Amino acid sequence: MASDNESKPSGGLYERRIGTPTTNDEVNGYWLFGFGVLLGLAGVVLFFFTEAATTTRGIGYALAALAPIFVMLGAVIRFPLRKAGTTLGYLGTAVSVLGVVWFVSIFPEGWSTSSGDSTVIVLYGLGLGLIGLAGTVVPLLSDPVYEDYERMRSETASATAERDETSAELDATREELDETRGELDAAESELAATTEKLSETESALGSVRAETAALRESKARFELFEDAGGKPRWRLRHRNGNVIATAGQGYSSRGKAQQGLHSVRRNAL
Repeated sequence: MASDNESKPSGGLYERRIGTPTTNDEVNGYWLFGFGVLLGLAGVVLFFFTEAATTTRGIGYALAALAPIFVMLGAVIRFPLRKAGTTLGYLGTAVSVLGVVWFVSIFPEGWSTSSGDSTVIVLYGLGLGLIGLAGTVVPLLSDPVYEDYERMRSETASATAERDETSAELDATREELDETRGELDAAESELAATTEKLSETESALGSVRAETAALRESKARFELFEDAGGKPRWRLRHRNGNVIATAGQGYSSRGKAQQGLHSVRRNAL
């Protein structure tokens, strides 16, 4: 059978221009078919440009006779046949080609223009008959090849399922990527807002620092004293002697007065 060749078929130009082959014999059959057509055309052209009963005319006949051999063989080996079928096709081709070679060796002197040469004709016809049997009768007598088609169909279905699964995974990955991009954009926006708040905080902190520095550079200072009743108090006096602020009442002890002083100082800063 042609598909007995388990190696991966190499299509080349055939695959690029026609389709993906299932076997190497499919590709070989195509080229043999085309080769046979070219041989037939070459034989016809040579016939018109040669004289009768010459060796070159005989070559034209030979080329024309080779055309159906390769056309039939090319068609036969493209079929999904068992190995016996393709072997019989090649055998028939060899027999017919032998008949054509024999014809060229005896033409024109040994060739009868009225009846020809029966041996050459029988040999040529036998070869064509073998090729015909390979493509028609042998497939009917051999085991069915449906399992090969089922196998290829199963492989195709498996490849299609795998491709669909890969496509689904790719779509999921794309959706995840889009979601990640959205999260990244949100994070960038949040970062920009945080940066702006940080700038505002730094600006406010700078103002506080400036105010603190101004307070620390103030020309007034706190001092403790005892009032007329002998109770400790605090007051804020400018260097020029003016009292800016003072405790509203006396404290029970000097320590309490000092605590009140520190509290006012902290709140002032």
